[in-house]
Amino acid sequence: MKHLALAIITIPAAFMMAASGVLYTFMMMRDTAVGFEIDAMIVALAGATGYLTLTTLLSAAMGALLRRTTPALVVLLGYYFVVSPLMRDFLPGFKNYFPDTAGSYMYMPPSPDELNALTPIQGTGISMLWTLIFISVAIVFYRKRDA
Repeated sequence: MKHLALAIITIPAAFMMAASGVLYTFMMMRDTAVGFEIDAMIVALAGATGYLTLTTLLSAAMGALLRRTTPALVVLLGYYFVVSPLMRDFLPGFKNYFPDTAGSYMYMPPSPDELNALTPIQGTGISMLWTLIFISVAIVFYRKRDA
């Protein structure tokens, strides 16, 4: 129930954060020769909102698993900034299936040179799967520990 309440609060907050980034970029680039397509901006905005929301829910699940804020923060920052970049180098075939990499496909279109790139829908699905796995494990541990 707490995760549902968190999602209800997070979605508008994530939208405002993503919208401010898109709006700032649009304002700074409007006088340049670069053209913007409104549909691409909407897709990027929706994807960034979804990514931020799923990342927040995954982080909340990690906090519920570890029952403390600081260890959860250390684990998540360690994963995002140390473990994931190293794993992408050592396991290039699996790099698109990590939650941060899959989530980036939600709002950034893949490069034409990139092999085995995910579509935004596939990236969303994989990110949702990771989030649901962590939330499910957190619920199971919560019921066993605190019941």
